[in-house]
Amino acid sequence: MGEIERTLPGGQREGGAFLDSPSSGQQEETLPFVLMSLAGETFTVEINRVREIIRVPKISWIPGAAAYIKGVFNLRGSVVAVIDLAVLISLPDSTPSQQSRIVIVDSSDEMVGILVDSVSRVEEIVPSSLEPPMRTLDEEQRNFVIAQVSIDGVMVGILDIDKVIEEARSA
Repeated sequence: MGEIERTLPGGQREGGAFLDSPSSGQQEETLPFVLMSLAGETFTVEINRVREIIRVPKISWIPGAAAYIKGVFNLRGSVVAVIDLAVLISLPDSTPSQQSRIVIVDSSDEMVGILVDSVSRVEEIVPSSLEPPMRTLDEEQRNFVIAQVSIDGVMVGILDIDKVIEEARSA
């Protein structure tokens, strides 16, 4: 694994892990990412972290849970917590629609569901095309967006799914 990182004013560095890209001179491999929409913005996550994508089931509310925890549901005998990603990263909350989906992501021994407005497709991304996240992102978004890439002229935020899952665990 390699690191995607950026240097902040004052010399601080931040970033996260991505698969290593081949050395220059060789044709660079692409990595598949799932594109999803959220409050008019586009985000993506590495497909190898996605277990499955499902329609929004009946979600049971959990009293006293953090605002970004929508609740839990039963997925074939497993209880899965659902994170409202829009609330987590300070985007406008939206009402689930027919296009809304739950993206089930894996983290070692547990699954977490991420509520998104829609999932559009899988996109192959060249690691060298990744850029540091825009400085215009607010602090909450910078905590969860590790990089960005332009796809079809649209800037797409690449989520640090480990931080999203870590946040769900701490709720």
